[in-house]
Amino acid sequence: MTIVQNPRLTGLACLRCDRRYEIADHTTGCPACLAEGAPANLECVYRPDGADRPAGRVEQPYLRPVTLGEGGTPLLTDLAGVVPGIDVALKWEGANPTGSHKDRFSAAVVTRAAHAGYEGVVAASSGNAGVSLAAYCGRAGLRCEVAVTDDTPARVVELMRDLGADVVSFPRSEQRWEHTARYRDSTLMLPVTNFVVPPVGSSPFGIEGYKLVAEEILADRGGSAPEWVVVPASRGDLAWGVHLGFRELLGADAVPRLCLVEPFPRVAAVLAGADQWATFPGDTRVMPSLGGNLLAAQSVEAVRRSRGHAEPVDDESVRAETRRLWRTGFPLEPSSAAGLVAVSRALAAGRINPDADVVVLATAHGLKGM
Repeated sequence: MTIVQNPRLTGLACLRCDRRYEIADHTTGCPACLAEGAPANLECVYRPDGADRPAGRVEQPYLRPVTLGEGGTPLLTDLAGVVPGIDVALKWEGANPTGSHKDRFSAAVVTRAAHAGYEGVVAASSGNAGVSLAAYCGRAGLRCEVAVTDDTPARVVELMRDLGADVVSFPRSEQRWEHTARYRDSTLMLPVTNFVVPPVGSSPFGIEGYKLVAEEILADRGGSAPEWVVVPASRGDLAWGVHLGFRELLGADAVPRLCLVEPFPRVAAVLAGADQWATFPGDTRVMPSLGGNLLAAQSVEAVRRSRGHAEPVDDESVRAETRRLWRTGFPLEPSSAAGLVAVSRALAAGRINPDADVVVLATAHGLKGM
């Protein structure tokens, strides 16, 4: 397997302070911002002369990535009645090889790990990321270690192990981060998900894979951007990556507005004046992949820079919506169904207009937990 680094990749930059760094795995984000007590993630920087890059294509750090055929997921339209009172389109990420958007991240970050000479990757996961990373590490011949919590569905843990991952389980969510942090300075195993408090987010090389969601949406719509893109979010890896993709292809002033979906007010609280570095009260049993009481700067920046907003949704509503969607032929994971609940809420509150052009990211199917 030959991996080719993009010759236009020049380094990384902090999304908060814009300091520049060499191409390396800065697993705690921007060192300067971390020292200031304001952790922030990095993003890949490319030479601006992309004349040899095909029109309508985003930059990627590696030109020949490890792949299982991820991407190219359908944009489902003509869905009148899926959200009463408004027409929406669904970007069906459940069509990826392991059933979620995480495959885009895994393809990019496992490629990075292989190219940089690591023996494997280590991650904290609530389910989808662990399954995905295990599959892609198997494809690349790398080790994979996944830290989960004891309440992770047994079938999901079984899938990770069947795919070759070493799975370690802990009673509390934060213990997964503590375990991952042990590999901070490892030259053998690369931590690819967050372990910093407050969080910075996951590997910027992996987040680059999410830029392809924006590329595909524009391609499927003949280059026309939607007004809104609805993104379920925890620490904002997907939201930030999608925003980067639209920014790269359209320019900062023409990006779609992001509606970030969260299980209780976090980004919404910050936009209303709360301290970004606070601990936000709330919990969810239905949407574990969207949980967490701390924010990453990239979540807030994705919303602010796109002139968007954040929409909290509750477990009861999401559980009911998930059941309704399954019975109409859409077996979405609850964290994906949350996006449609958010559209209904935003529509009722007047934050999204009935004639708005809206794409909802359906991040995963719900079958692997069966």
